[in-house]
Amino acid sequence: MKANYLPGTGDAVKLKGYLGAAGEGWHGLSRKPPIQKAMMILSLVGAFVLLLVQPVSAASTITEFKVPSPGIPQGITAGPDGSLWFTLFYDNEVGRVTTKGTVTVFRLNSTLNSATYITAGPDGALWLTLLNDVGGSTTNQIGRLTTSGKLTTFTVPKASYIWDIATGPDGNLYFTDGASRVWRVTTSGKFTAFPFTDSTGGYPYQITKGPDGNLWFTDRARQIVKMSPSGKFTTFAVPTRNGSTDDIVAGPDGNLWFTLDNTDASSQIGRITPSGMITEFPFPSPGNNDYLYLGGIAAGPDGNLWFTYEDSTTNVSAIGRITTSGKITLTSTPTASSLPTDITAGPDGAMWFTEGAGKVGRITTS
Repeated sequence: MKANYLPGTGDAVKLKGYLGAAGEGWHGLSRKPPIQKAMMILSLVGAFVLLLVQPVSAASTITEFKVPSPGIPQGITAGPDGSLWFTLFYDNEVGRVTTKGTVTVFRLNSTLNSATYITAGPDGALWLTLLNDVGGSTTNQIGRLTTSGKLTTFTVPKASYIWDIATGPDGNLYFTDGASRVWRVTTSGKFTAFPFTDSTGGYPYQITKGPDGNLWFTDRARQIVKMSPSGKFTTFAVPTRNGSTDDIVAGPDGNLWFTLDNTDASSQIGRITPSGMITEFPFPSPGNNDYLYLGGIAAGPDGNLWFTYEDSTTNVSAIGRITTSGKITLTSTPTASSLPTDITAGPDGAMWFTEGAGKVGRITTS
């Protein structure tokens, strides 16, 4: 791979997971000049490199669908009606896209807040966070949206900075709050706050239901946090320095998988067992100190994890796949610098994702 390597469709990289801080393996090689590095690899481990980084035939294809709205597509989830539902940030709209690609936008006229993240609720409706984009706002809301587009809102009872939302194991909704809290809201709109703090004050970010009957969320200060439905927190520190923990999801192997944003030397895909053992899978560094934004991750129907990838230095966008053994494949999006953000499994066996460039994408899994 060259220093200015751009991920092409079907490019595959087999990565070694490790415990502990970064600084070995591909990271050590990445600090050498590209020509010197190539000569070392070819002369010492040529056969090994062919095994690890040789291109493979394209296994996935991406189709993009334009969203007729000035809002920015952000969160996405599979709805109870067999369609995909997504939020339009910086606008009070939610979109629906069928598996055939037909897009419908619903105006949420009862609120001026930004539709942020969305999940399928336990009651056959969609639930979403409606953020007033002013830190500490007292007008943030949780929305309940029927598949016909009817919205009911519940105002969060304290000043907050709400973000992600997920259905919990107890049939309630849980959402994160950058004001050092996680909230529970019942389907009738009753709120309970669970204060959470860490060494930096506490910034709960993305949340998911775990395979162990608990909630799991990321904290931006390199923390993975397990939360019982009663509000007991257990915190696990991520070994890699400088990375910011982003999204998290339950994987097909009984573990949780998460993303870390930072420069290419620190960006990782992470795995944590329910008991708290963390393994990280690093990307081979392109050598440019690029910032990699790995915004969303989701379990696919093929037994792999799928994630969004944006190199904000080179403006390269892709959808990534990682097997449970750590093999990564990147498939570039047809639109350059499309800013993929969130991803979910669709009812059609494909993965669906949002793009900040005003589109929703579909990628095949086989």
